[in-house]
Amino acid sequence: MSRRKILIAFALALFLSPASGIAFVDQSEVMPLPPPMMGLSGICADEQHLYVMAGGKIMQYGISDLGLLKTVDLPEPLPPSIAPPEEGMELDQFPPLPPPMAPPHGLWTGNGFLFVLAGPVVYKYTTPDLSLKATVELPKPEFLEVDDWTLDASLE
Repeated sequence: MSRRKILIAFALALFLSPASGIAFVDQSEVMPLPPPMMGLSGICADEQHLYVMAGGKIMQYGISDLGLLKTVDLPEPLPPSIAPPEEGMELDQFPPLPPPMAPPHGLWTGNGFLFVLAGPVVYKYTTPDLSLKATVELPKPEFLEVDDWTLDASLE
């Protein structure tokens, strides 16, 4: 065998070996989505504590030494509401769903409370004991209907 054929065979074997780090994935498979709470994160502080939201938990740290003092789990997120298909419509007639966007999220402290925005819900915790006192679901946004006359008038 010639030296060129040996090098080509060696390169192909190296390229196709599992140790090469290349993975061939079936693109028709849908990749599973991460749990919804994994993407929520935030950070805020008051005079004594630092609060961090990550991985579905709220962690309380001391300001002076940044030692972890307490951890609480965020409540389970609300299930998404999906409108049923219209009568006579097949499920395969729907276009594919867009990739999920991170829901709104954040933390804020004030007046002895820690307010947590996690998706469409605001949680109110007391500080420093982090006990859940209230839960408020935000209203869903309403879409405005614009008639043809209003649209034509705005273009003039």
